[in-house]
Amino acid sequence: MTSADAVPAWLSDEWVEEVARLAVERPVVDGVNATVVVSISRGGRGSADVRYHWRYRDGVPGEGTAGAPAEADLSLAIAAGDAADILRGAVEPSVSYMRGRLKPSGDDALLLRWLASTTTSAFGSWRRRVASLSGLDPAGGGPAA
Repeated sequence: MTSADAVPAWLSDEWVEEVARLAVERPVVDGVNATVVVSISRGGRGSADVRYHWRYRDGVPGEGTAGAPAEADLSLAIAAGDAADILRGAVEPSVSYMRGRLKPSGDDALLLRWLASTTTSAFGSWRRRVASLSGLDPAGGGPAA
């Protein structure tokens, strides 16, 4: 396996399960009843994407699950490097979306409401917790030493 084919350690199955469990800490999106799935490309040839999902009930995010559901209202796809930049706080999800790096499919109105929720302090807290779990330094650094 070449270094270009290496899978980032923070995208392990255990990491995905823990991040899915932490979905309950995501910000509230008032009035939303929907399922959101995130797909992170691990990179490397033959590597399966990392997927997890959670459901909003009356705007409150519930605990998530690893994998993708049969149907989702909103699907978000992103490369591992771009996801790491978001977790570090080097770029906001809305900027990643505007640059075409966060690729949505599904309910456009839900996407806009979800993006708005990523500007809240609750999202900042969730992001810092996941970045810490991931071993990623804040604001642009690589894996924590």
